[in-house]
Amino acid sequence: MSLNYNFESIMLKYQKLSIGKLLVTSLILTLLVQCKKEDEKGWTFYLEPPPPPEIVSLSYSIKDCISPYPVTFYQKTENLLGNVNYFWDFGDGYTSILQNPTHIYDSIGAFEVMLTVFNEIGADTMYLDMSVLNQTSIPVEAKFSYEHYNDNNFAPAKVIFYNTSSGSKYFDWDFGDGGQDNDDDPVHVFENEGIYTVTLTGTCTNNESDVYTQQIFINPPPSRIYIDSLTLMLPSSLRNKHIYVEFYHNTTYVGSTRTISVSSYPYKFTNPEDFYDNPIFEYVNFAYNEVFKFLVIEEITDADDVVLYEIVLAPVDIQNRFYPKEYFQIEHVPPLVDVFIDLYLSY
Repeated sequence: MSLNYNFESIMLKYQKLSIGKLLVTSLILTLLVQCKKEDEKGWTFYLEPPPPPEIVSLSYSIKDCISPYPVTFYQKTENLLGNVNYFWDFGDGYTSILQNPTHIYDSIGAFEVMLTVFNEIGADTMYLDMSVLNQTSIPVEAKFSYEHYNDNNFAPAKVIFYNTSSGSKYFDWDFGDGGQDNDDDPVHVFENEGIYTVTLTGTCTNNESDVYTQQIFINPPPSRIYIDSLTLMLPSSLRNKHIYVEFYHNTTYVGSTRTISVSSYPYKFTNPEDFYDNPIFEYVNFAYNEVFKFLVIEEITDADDVVLYEIVLAPVDIQNRFYPKEYFQIEHVPPLVDVFIDLYLSY
């Protein structure tokens, strides 16, 4: 959200005010346009004009060892807000507007590649030296990196592979668990815990090849789940009521939030200040007959508390999502209007 002020017109409009009032007005305007950014789990909002795109790095992968050279370009850019546009100039008269394009250089040469990333806020430009293409052939070098989906390596674990080979046109992947693939950048799910040797063989059109291996560690499924925070959404009819949430693993009580009374929802409970007891689901087997249960309760003075809603999540739902550390949106089935929980977890 951009805050724009015409300071000159404001000063002219109020030029007859006393100097004391002018100083107060100036101070208020200064505070309004101060740089401030607030980050919360689940959302980000700006109280100032957000920053323009910033290109952090450029890289490439040459997909053959002899000319003509197909080259795939990769970029890493931060501050991607609004309508983001990419403009590549490959240095040989050709351009692209793709995010990570592949371009074929028909002749050898020392080329300079330019990328400009821009949106409504601003732009950034970075250059990449491609003088390596000024030769009739290059060595074949197989190589890759990887990351765990959602930064978790509990089985079953989804792993994303990034092929950083050079000089290879064809790729053969062996994931060490019986799985294979021929994609440039495959995604593979390791169903069980263990240590797996992943092998990538890269081959050029002249049959020259290279082999690269890495070991990947997959941990067993977690036996416990920690609650980082919980965001509760309730209908407006419950505003200013005394509300709290209790947690259960199957029928075992785990903990609860403190009691709140707010003028509007959603409301966010944060660990540890907003929780009683220890909000940990212990010894989770991730079986189909297990449940995580959440009771939304109204506290009544001089009477028994009233359970307003019972919301249930099966651990198998977490398992099928490859153990995200972020959050689950928990709702009734069929859904109730304006009633849900955003649950943030860690392991």
